[in-house]
Amino acid sequence: MTTSSTNDTIIALSSGQGRSGVAVLRLSGSGSCDVLRFLSKQDPPKIRVAATRWLIDQNGDRFDEALVFRFEAPNSFTGEDVVEIQCHGSPAVISTIIELTIGSGLARLAEPGEFSRRAFENGKLDLLQAEGIADLIESNSAAQMKQAAKFLAGDASDVLISWRKTLLQASAFLAASLDFSDEGDVSDDVHLPAQNLIDDLITNFETSLRDADRASRVRDGLRIAILGKPNAGKSTLINYLTSRETAIVSEIPGTTRDIVESQIQLAGVPVTLADTAGLRETDDFVEAEGVRRAESWAASADLIIFLSRADDQSNIKRPDNLRDNDLWVVSQVDRMADGRAFNSDVDLQISVQSGDGLESLVKMMSERVRSMISLQEDPVIVRARHKANLETALDALKQARVQLSDFGDVDLAEFELSVARSALDQILGRVEVEDILGEVFSGFCVGK
Repeated sequence: MTTSSTNDTIIALSSGQGRSGVAVLRLSGSGSCDVLRFLSKQDPPKIRVAATRWLIDQNGDRFDEALVFRFEAPNSFTGEDVVEIQCHGSPAVISTIIELTIGSGLARLAEPGEFSRRAFENGKLDLLQAEGIADLIESNSAAQMKQAAKFLAGDASDVLISWRKTLLQASAFLAASLDFSDEGDVSDDVHLPAQNLIDDLITNFETSLRDADRASRVRDGLRIAILGKPNAGKSTLINYLTSRETAIVSEIPGTTRDIVESQIQLAGVPVTLADTAGLRETDDFVEAEGVRRAESWAASADLIIFLSRADDQSNIKRPDNLRDNDLWVVSQVDRMADGRAFNSDVDLQISVQSGDGLESLVKMMSERVRSMISLQEDPVIVRARHKANLETALDALKQARVQLSDFGDVDLAEFELSVARSALDQILGRVEVEDILGEVFSGFCVGK
């Protein structure tokens, strides 16, 4: 975000881009009502009362009839005076409203995330809630939607605030121990109340960090790599899973040479599937690069499905590169006369041609996805910046515990508690760190 004045009145399209039945434009700032007067040549309606207004162009011609609302500071989304214009969703109407407004000098075009940033700066949202808005807008599945709504509702914020209060209580106990340190009958366990609170917080922080990867997979989705030798049926399987001709299918080995990514949903979670180059030794530079990319993509995948062709008797044991949660699947069992491949510890045998095993495969994939995600009621951290700050807070608490239990140093312990509080404040956005705010809000769409 640039350094444009926060005193400016801003305007932007808040609904989706493109042609639609209705579009919503939002104004925020002290001059919002002045813009509406300029556009309609009438006074604004009463607060929170819908009214229709004809919008007038520079020639005095009416170009659209809109439904308008106004909200008075501080009782609005941004905490400022706000006007919303619901017009017809014609690109011509939208651009005319914005061009007239900017041309009047009464407002400027909003920057990405500026409405939400103003809401944050005016105390209407904390940073976790603002990120919840962005995640809700970007959600593509029910699981993502529900998780984002919990952050927007303040569920995670409430947990962090309660942790912060506990830190303050621990600090208060330490301060009290200092007050009584000059008295001769002070007990050796005078620091015990603070230590107990610190131990409880360490447990809570460690639990949240353990759940972080599982919760973040709901937000970010999972990655599943389809691996195997050439002609193992990887592209055919991808086409079945995506219900379209995503990848080229050919009997010629090495047809797939680059990563072909597709998106589906499993267990209500977005999943990126990767059709990869067939794994084999080759002197072809392009194919060899495809194999390298396939192995690299698979290394960071959440799940690998390794296909072995039923009539390839060289694959008689589980591939060495598979993890416990990965799937070894024998494909094209329709090529075998008895419909069976080999008596080994394969997870499943399938045939896309006959349909055998496909429903079971999707079920197994969905079960794997469910086992890797967290749909807990109150996820606290899902983003990398959340995790980094909570790790900082956890390290500080462990240091505070050492200072108290091993050295009895209250001053250093209190310093570490202040470090932990600062880390939590950064997650909530209570500490003014401009580069963090810029990174968060620059990822928003212009209308939010």
